[in-house]
Amino acid sequence: MELVQQQKLVARLCTNREFREEFFAHPAQVAAREGLTVGAEGLAELHPEHLRQFVRLLRTRRLGSVGVALPLTRRVLGNRFVECFKLYALRPTPPGVERVVEDAIGFVDFLRGHMGSEVLDPPWSLSLARYEAARLEAVWLGRRLVVRWLPHRIGSLLAQLAKGKVEAGSFKRPTLAIWHGTGRGQPRHWLV
Repeated sequence: MELVQQQKLVARLCTNREFREEFFAHPAQVAAREGLTVGAEGLAELHPEHLRQFVRLLRTRRLGSVGVALPLTRRVLGNRFVECFKLYALRPTPPGVERVVEDAIGFVDFLRGHMGSEVLDPPWSLSLARYEAARLEAVWLGRRLVVRWLPHRIGSLLAQLAKGKVEAGSFKRPTLAIWHGTGRGQPRHWLV
């Protein structure tokens, strides 16, 4: 049982900055609180900088995975995608089997909720991110019905992105994106 507790502690050290700082400030107390007796000294001997480097590596891998799950959003936002993800990655990694998908959806929710006061450029990039997140929900999480109201013309944006260049413009016109799955194969998809 001790090994399982050590693994959980290391996972929290790698994914939760506040917990990591508390642990290195008071390793014996935190280990005891977490029910760890043997091996806590070994964990306390970890050099904080080595652990920070490992955390940066995990965050970079997480960024890459979310970028693959949201390819159009990453392409459109460019460096801003990385900047926004660094803020988002301060949160713990979501638990679950489909972590990458849930992380990508969580990142889009973060963009929508926390970056709302800051204008993302181009202005339609949040609609594109929400579209990609909805597609992930339908395809990877197996949701039977996914509906998103988006304030921009996603169909036109997708067509222009496929050509490699998006013409200047606001693309302001509401679109309803719908995915319907029957449980067999890919869900059907409509833009209205």
